[in-house]
Amino acid sequence: MAGFLNRIAEGLFFETDRRRYWDHRQFGLEGETFETPGPNGSVISGLWLKALPQDGKPLQGTVLYAHCCTRNMGFHLPQVSWLVPSGWNVILYDPEETGRSTGKLTLNGMVDDAEAVYRYARDVRSVSADKLVLFGQGPGGDALLRLLRRHPDGAAAIILEAVTATHRGWMIRRYGPGVGHLGARLLPDSVSEDPIDALREVKIPVAYLYPGRDDSVPEKEMDDMLKALPENREIWMALKEKHLTSFGYPTEWRDRFLNFAAKAIIR
Repeated sequence: MAGFLNRIAEGLFFETDRRRYWDHRQFGLEGETFETPGPNGSVISGLWLKALPQDGKPLQGTVLYAHCCTRNMGFHLPQVSWLVPSGWNVILYDPEETGRSTGKLTLNGMVDDAEAVYRYARDVRSVSADKLVLFGQGPGGDALLRLLRRHPDGAAAIILEAVTATHRGWMIRRYGPGVGHLGARLLPDSVSEDPIDALREVKIPVAYLYPGRDDSVPEKEMDDMLKALPENREIWMALKEKHLTSFGYPTEWRDRFLNFAAKAIIR
């Protein structure tokens, strides 16, 4: 019974599905789907998008994107499709139990899922760390931050949007006294590594986007993240934006992203 309740509590962080959404060809993009071995015999499904620089833009590098664990990567394609004509290759993927990926999605397991795709980028696609930018939203950013603990110099930079500080703090602040405290207590004891701890150890340049109209992460959780950012950081206060609108539509934040990423790979 306890394991069942633990699973329900942990599942509140995710809203994934296996439906079909956007296809990269609808955006005029060249891509290749792939599968790579995940943890515990699972299979992680992903998509490689080839950079197609336009308007004289140079070939830049590769962005490894981890979505916020809602729906699946097809739904989140607009978050990164605009990077391709700006000269960036993009790797996106679905964590376990999402889209075509197998296995069970958990807070700890999603770091292993990110590890599997990171290894695909480095070993199969021959992406060097100094040409790789990590981009994570919500729980995807959580996974990439904790991945960096394993590979402190494994990328040129990391860009985050609306990543919570702590898992139990998210529960309490999101659902309030009583229900929130119960949910926090029901999280498995194995969930002990928090994003904020990983953030404090980041050595590479980091940008944190704070969508002012976000309702996925409590304000105080994001405030804690801002206070924990290392010195080599940028803070993007997108106060008029909701979660997923800063990059999902043409905004000034896309330009901020491109400038930040370009500087990181030539530093």
